[in-house]
Amino acid sequence: MENFSSTIVFTLLPLIAGLLIFIGAFKNNTVIIRRFAKYFSALYFIFAAFEFFNRNTDSEFGNILNSPFYIFSNTTGGTSIAFDTLGSIFALLVSFLILICFVVAKSTVNTGQKLFYSFVLFFESAFLTILSTQDFCIFCAALLFLALCSYVLIFNFSPLRAKKAANSYLILNSFAVFVLSGAFALVYAILKYNNIEANILNFTYNSSDLSGTILLLLFFAFALISAIKIPFFGFHLPILNIIKNSNPALACVFLSDFILGFFIFIKFNLYTLKDIFEIFAPIIAILSIFNLCYFAVLALGEKDLKKSFGYFCFSQSSIALCALCSISIEGICGAILQCVSQSLILLGLFLCYCFASQIFKTTKLPFMGALAPHAPKLAAFSFILTLAGIGIPFTSGFSAKLLCLLGGFSTQIYSQNVIWICNLFILIGLTLGAIYLITTFQKIFFGTDECNNCKVSDLLRHRTLALFVLTICVITLGIAPYILTSSITKYADMIVSLFLT
Repeated sequence: MENFSSTIVFTLLPLIAGLLIFIGAFKNNTVIIRRFAKYFSALYFIFAAFEFFNRNTDSEFGNILNSPFYIFSNTTGGTSIAFDTLGSIFALLVSFLILICFVVAKSTVNTGQKLFYSFVLFFESAFLTILSTQDFCIFCAALLFLALCSYVLIFNFSPLRAKKAANSYLILNSFAVFVLSGAFALVYAILKYNNIEANILNFTYNSSDLSGTILLLLFFAFALISAIKIPFFGFHLPILNIIKNSNPALACVFLSDFILGFFIFIKFNLYTLKDIFEIFAPIIAILSIFNLCYFAVLALGEKDLKKSFGYFCFSQSSIALCALCSISIEGICGAILQCVSQSLILLGLFLCYCFASQIFKTTKLPFMGALAPHAPKLAAFSFILTLAGIGIPFTSGFSAKLLCLLGGFSTQIYSQNVIWICNLFILIGLTLGAIYLITTFQKIFFGTDECNNCKVSDLLRHRTLALFVLTICVITLGIAPYILTSSITKYADMIVSLFLT
C-alpha cells in the first residue's frame, strides 16, 4: 500500500490536480485556480524533497529495487514504476521549476489561466512518468503527451510568430517518438521470444544480447529525441524561435525539456547502449565542442536579447555533453551537476532579461541601458546570476564547470594530445560565453541611458521571491555541491567501470 501511494504522489497526483482545474472544479475563479496550483506545487515539492533525502541510499546505478524512491510492482511481478537516483534528482528539479513557473505566472499569464495551469500540471505528470516508468508503451505515450502539452502551452500563450515554431517542434517530437516506438516494438518481440518480461529494466540488463542493428536503431532514436531538446545537431531553429517568444512562465516549462533531453541521453544513450555510445562518443564530443564555440559566437553577434540568450543556452548545454563523452567519473558527475546548475542559472537570467525587456518594451539590446539606478534589486540579482553563469567560485556554475573540465583531463579513452586540444576549445567556448554575459549585463544595466521614456519600477514581491530562491539554490550548490555529487558518484563509477572492462 505504501508503494502504491508513492506511485500516486510522484506520477498521478499532478495529473489529478490538473484535471480538477481543467474540468472547472473551481468555477473558473482565476484567483482560486492560481493559488491552488501554487500551493499544490509547493507542498508537492516539499514532500518530494523529503522523500529523496530521507530515503536516499548508496545503491548502484541501475539497481532500481534499492532506489531512493519506493517502487510500485504490478501483478505479474515486474517493475512498472521506479525512480533511480538520476530520475529522482531530475524529478526534484522539474518540480522546483514548475513551482517557480506558478510563482512568476501571477503577472505573466492574464488570460486562459484555467488552460495554462491545468496543462502545466499535465506536463509535470507526463514528465515524472517518463522519469519513472519501466514500460515501453507508457514511456512512448508519455513522451507524446508531453510534446502535446508543450505544444498547447506554446501555441496558446506565445505571440503569433511562435506558432509555426510550435508546430515544427511538435512534428519533430512526434517523428522521434514514432521511430522510438518502432525500435521498442522490435525489442519487445525479442524479449518475449526469449521468455524475458519486456520492460525497460530488463532491456537494460539484456541489451548486449540484442543485435547490433536494433541497438543502433535505438541509439539514433534516443539521440534524435535528445538532439531536439538539447540541440547538438541541426534542430535548433524551432527551439530558438520558441525561446525568443517565450514569457517568464513558459521559460520554466521549456527549460524542463532541456532536462528531459539530458535524462534520456544519460540513461539510454550513455548507460543502456554503452557499446554503441563508445563508438559515437568522439563524434558527439566534436559536435558539442563546435556548438559550444559556434553558438557562443552567435550570441555575441546577436542584437536581440532573447535570441542571443537562446544561442547562449545552446552553448551552455554543450558543456555537459562534452563532459559525458569523456566517460570519466568527474565528467559524468560534472555533467549531471551542470544540468542542474545551468537550469537554475539560465532560468534566473531569462527571468531577469524578461523583466528588463518589459520595462524597456523591447528586446533589442541597443535600446536598453542604465537600468541599475532605477531597478537596483533586478540589477543585483542579475549580477549574481551573471557571475554564476561565468563560473565564479562559490556558485554552482563554478563547481559544475570545474568538474566537467576535470572530467576531460581525467579521461582514459583518448590520447593526451586530443584531450589538450579539446579542452583548449572548451576553454575558448567558456571564455566567449563569459564575454557574452558580461557585455549583456553592462549594456542593460550600465549602458546608455534609455530609461527616460520608460515607466520604470523595480521587482514585484513575487518576482523578487522567485529570483531570491533561485539565487540561494545557485549559491548553496556552489558552496556544498556534495549535496548532489555524493548521490551520483557511485553511479558514475559504475558506468566508467563498465566502459573500462
